[in-house]
Amino acid sequence: MSDALPPYAELHCCSNFSFLRGASHPEELVEQALALGYSALAITDEASLAGVVRAHRAASARGLQLIVGAEFRLGSEPGKDLRLVLLAQNRAGYGNLSALITLARRRSLKGEYRLYRGDFENPGDFACSSGALPDCLALWIPGSGASAEDGRWLATRFPARAWLAVELHSGPDDTTRLAMLLELATASGLPAVATGDVHMHQRARRPLQDTLTAIRLKSTLFAAGHALFANGERHLRSRLRPARLYPPELLAETLAIPLAPATFGERLLPFATRLALAARRQIGVTRSYDAAYVRLAYPMGDVDRSRGVCTDVIIRAYRDAFDVDLQKRVHEDMLGAFSDYPRIWGLSRPDSNIDHRRVPNLERFLERNGCALPLPQE
Repeated sequence: MSDALPPYAELHCCSNFSFLRGASHPEELVEQALALGYSALAITDEASLAGVVRAHRAASARGLQLIVGAEFRLGSEPGKDLRLVLLAQNRAGYGNLSALITLARRRSLKGEYRLYRGDFENPGDFACSSGALPDCLALWIPGSGASAEDGRWLATRFPARAWLAVELHSGPDDTTRLAMLLELATASGLPAVATGDVHMHQRARRPLQDTLTAIRLKSTLFAAGHALFANGERHLRSRLRPARLYPPELLAETLAIPLAPATFGERLLPFATRLALAARRQIGVTRSYDAAYVRLAYPMGDVDRSRGVCTDVIIRAYRDAFDVDLQKRVHEDMLGAFSDYPRIWGLSRPDSNIDHRRVPNLERFLERNGCALPLPQE
C-alpha cells in the first residue's frame, strides 16, 4: 500500500462473535487490517468481548495494535436507542467494560442484553466524579432521529472522552450526510472521527452477511429487502476509500484518540518480542524522515511521531514497551562519562535534545550497559 495514503485506524468493527451480524473471524480481520496498512484495529462486538482473545493472539503475532471495545444500544424504545461504541483505554478500562457487559447480560434473557442511560448517571460502579465508565472512551453512532441533546448528554457523561463517529458507505447522500453529522457534532460539543461500522474483512463476504441478517430477522433474503445493507462497503476498505470519503481531519482523529494497545499477556512475552511489537506499531505513523535539531522537553521529550529519524523508532519502542526513557538514561550516562562517548560532533558537554537520537551514542550507551550484540559475519 502506498505511503502516500493517509494513516487510518478502524475503531468500529464487529467479528463473527457478534452473532448473526459479523461475517468474518477475528483473525481474518487482523490479517486484512495488516495487509491494508492500518495503524490499529478495534474489535467492538455487540455487548461482548468474545472475539478479543483470538484477535489479540493474531495481532500480537503480527505486530498490529489491537484496541479492545464493545458496541451497545442504550434504551429499549424503538427509534430512540442511543448507539455507542465504548473503547478501553487500559487494563482498568477493560475491567470496567467487562463489568458493564456482565450487568447488561445478567438482567436479560440468554443472548440478549439491556443497558439504560441511568446506568451511566446514577452514582455507583459506572458513574463517578470523573464521569461515566472510567478509563473508557465513547463513540456515538447517531441514528436517523439523533439530536444534539443526545450528544450533549454523552459529552457530559464522558467529559473529554467522547466523539461523534461519522460513518460513510458510498451512499447516494454521503455529502449531505457528512455535512449533517459535522453540524450535529458542533452542536453537541463533540469532536468528529471517521469509522467504518465494519462487518466483514472483505467485500466478498457480503452474501454471507446478507444471509446472517436474514436468519437473524427470521426472514428470506428476498423478504429482508431494505433491512439488508445497501452495498458491500462495510468491509475493511483500502485506505484510498476513506481518503476519498472523509475530510483529512476526521482520518487524523482516528490516530489522535488516546488509546493504549491491548497488552493482555504481552508482558509475559520475551524482551525482544515486546520491543519488536512496539516498533512495528509505528508503521504507518512515522512517515517522514526529519533529522533537524529540535529543542525537546526533558525527560520523555519527542518530536511529533509522524516524523523523526531511525533512532526515534527505537526510543519510542522502549518507551511504549517498557516505559524506559532513553533520552534520560543516555543523558545521565553522558553527564558522568562524557569522555567515553564519540566526539564526532565537536560538542564540549552533553545535550539532552540530540545525544540520544544519534546512532553512535546509542551504540556506546548499550555497550556500556552490557547490551551490545556481536554483528553477524555473513
